[in-house]
Amino acid sequence: MKKFSIIISIILVCTGCLLILAIALSTGASHITLLQAITGTDFVAKQIIMLRFLRVLMAFFVGAALAVSGCIFQALLKNPLAEPYTLGVSGGAAFGASIAIITASGAVSVYAFIGGVCTVVVIFFIAKAMQFHPTAIILAGISLGFVLSSGVLLVFAFAKPDTIHRTLMWLSGDLSMAHYEHITLYCMSILVLTTMTLFFHRHLDIISFGTGFATTHGISTVHIAILFWIASLATSITVAATGIIGFVGLIVPHAVRSIKANHAFLLPVSAIAGGTTLVLADTIGRSIVMPYEIPSGIITGFFGGIFFLILLLTRRDTV
Repeated sequence: MKKFSIIISIILVCTGCLLILAIALSTGASHITLLQAITGTDFVAKQIIMLRFLRVLMAFFVGAALAVSGCIFQALLKNPLAEPYTLGVSGGAAFGASIAIITASGAVSVYAFIGGVCTVVVIFFIAKAMQFHPTAIILAGISLGFVLSSGVLLVFAFAKPDTIHRTLMWLSGDLSMAHYEHITLYCMSILVLTTMTLFFHRHLDIISFGTGFATTHGISTVHIAILFWIASLATSITVAATGIIGFVGLIVPHAVRSIKANHAFLLPVSAIAGGTTLVLADTIGRSIVMPYEIPSGIITGFFGGIFFLILLLTRRDTV
C-alpha cells in the first residue's frame, strides 16, 4: 500500500508539473496560448512563447536547485527547518548585489555570486574548525547573516532612492530582472550540481540518523564537505540568477519528506516539485495585476508562510 501511494504521489507531481508549465507558457499580457503557437503559423506568437519559455525554464531550474539544496541542508544540519539560506548565503549575495547596483555596475550577478561564495567560504572554515557540528554551523550562519544584513542597510544609507528601489526589487526575487543571456550557464550549472547529489543519496540517508551513526558507517568529513559545497554553490547560483526567493527550499523538501524520507525518492521529487512551485509563483506574480509584476519572492513568502502554518497544524507528527 505504501509503495502504491508513493507511485501515485510521483504521478501526481509529474502531472501537476506538466499542467502548470503549460499554463505558465499560455499566460501573459499578449493573450497568446501555447496551443495557438503550436498549431498556428504566426511568427510573433512563436517568439512570445519562446520568451515565456526562457522565463519558465529559469524559474523551474532555480526552484529545483533551491529544493534540492534544502534537502541537503536539512540532512546535514539534522534540522527539518533548515533551508538554503540558513548559512547566510542570501546575506552575502545581497551585500554583493547591493554594491553592484548602487555603484551602477552591470555585473550584478557576478557580484552576488562572489558575495554568496565568500560567505560560504567563511562558514566552511568555521564549520571545519567545529567538526561540522550542526548547531555551530547554524549559529555561524545566523551571526554572519546579521552582519551582512547590517552591511546592506549601511550601503542603503549612502544610496540614492532609485537605486534602493532597484536593489529591493532584486532582493525580492524578481525574475523579470534576471539576465537571460546567461540562462544556459545557469541551467547547466544547476543541472550538474543537482545531478551530483543523486550519487550521494545513500550518504544523506545515513547522515540523517546522526553524526555518530554516520561516522560508524563510513561517512567522513570529506563526504560532508562535498555535500556542503554542492548545496552552497547551487544556492549561490540561484541567488545570482534571480535574487533571493524564500520558502521554496524549506517548504518543498519538508512536504515531500512527509511522503517518503528516502533521499533516492526525496531528491528528484523535490527538484520537480520545487521547480513547479516557483514556476507557479512566477506565473501568479506576473498575471495577477497585469501589466505590473509582483516579484516571485513575495508570492512564495506569502503563500509559503500560509502553507507552512497549515502543515504545522495538520501534520504535527512531521515537525
